[in-house]
Amino acid sequence: MSNGNWLLKVFKTTGLALILGASLTACGEGSIKWKEEVQLSDGKIIVVERELVLESGGDEWASNRKGVKPKERRITFTDNGGSGKLIEWHSIKNSPQRRPEIPLILDSMNGEWVVFSAVAKAGGCLMYNKYLYRNGVWVEDKLPPTFEQRITNLYVFQNEGLSYIDLNKKRENFADIRNDRLVQVGPMHPNCNGL
Repeated sequence: MSNGNWLLKVFKTTGLALILGASLTACGEGSIKWKEEVQLSDGKIIVVERELVLESGGDEWASNRKGVKPKERRITFTDNGGSGKLIEWHSIKNSPQRRPEIPLILDSMNGEWVVFSAVAKAGGCLMYNKYLYRNGVWVEDKLPPTFEQRITNLYVFQNEGLSYIDLNKKRENFADIRNDRLVQVGPMHPNCNGL
C-alpha cells in the first residue's frame, strides 16, 4: 500500500470514529460540568463543582432537540469545617417524567451541611425536600407542612457552556426568572394543596 493510500485510509477511519463518537454523545449519555460560587447564610462564599448527568431519551418538546434528558444532578465541595474532605450530594428523587430533583440551596446549618431541593409532582406541583449530611451520608429530613422561606443560592438553569458561574451571573439570571417556585424554597407551592 502506498503512503498516499495508507494516509487516506487513516483519515477515513479517524473520521468515521469521530462521527460515531459525536453521534453517540449527541443522542446518548454525557454530562455538563461547571464550577460555581455559592454564598452561605453566614456570608461565606465557597466554590462547588456541579454536574448534570445526561442520558438518552429526550422528549418531544422543541427545547430538547438533542435527544437527551437529565439523569442525575451532582454537587461536590470541600468541607470547610476543618476536615478538608470532599463531600458529594446527588439527586435521589425523580418526577413522574423521570426528571431528577433540582438542588436549590446548599448551606451549613448548626454545623451540618444541608441541601434543599425540588421535584415536580403531578399537576404542576413542586415539592421541596431537605437533606442533612450526617456521619458521612446524606439523610432526608422531612419538612414540616410550613417552614420559613429561604432564597435559592444554587444555579438552577441548564448551564449553556459556562465553566464558572459567579454570584453576579446568578443575580442576573434570577432577575429574569419567571418561575418563583425556584427562587425560594417553601413552604409549599399553592398547586400542591391536597397532595
